[in-house]
Amino acid sequence: MTLGSSGQFVKNPVGMTSGKGFIALAALIFGRWSPRGAVGAALLFGFTSELQQLLSFLGTPVKVPSDILLMLPYLVTIFAVAGLVGRVQAPAADGEPYVKG
Repeated sequence: MTLGSSGQFVKNPVGMTSGKGFIALAALIFGRWSPRGAVGAALLFGFTSELQQLLSFLGTPVKVPSDILLMLPYLVTIFAVAGLVGRVQAPAADGEPYVKG
């Protein structure tokens, strides 16, 4: 995560993940707790993150405030989980420790 964000390793970086854990959890929920669905959701959310960076670099035809562009991945995440998923049940063993028997 450090090398991808800043291009260099920094010990104890502050604010490095910038809410990406929230997006990872949303990818699991949006993917309906399946590996293939989670990968698809992660690709969607990663695409919006890269789109935000590309639009801020290239500029947009209509003047959009940079704060709105920074919110783009999070807005897509909230919209996808709150608006498109519906009712999703977590796995039955969610939160229970694994005991090898």
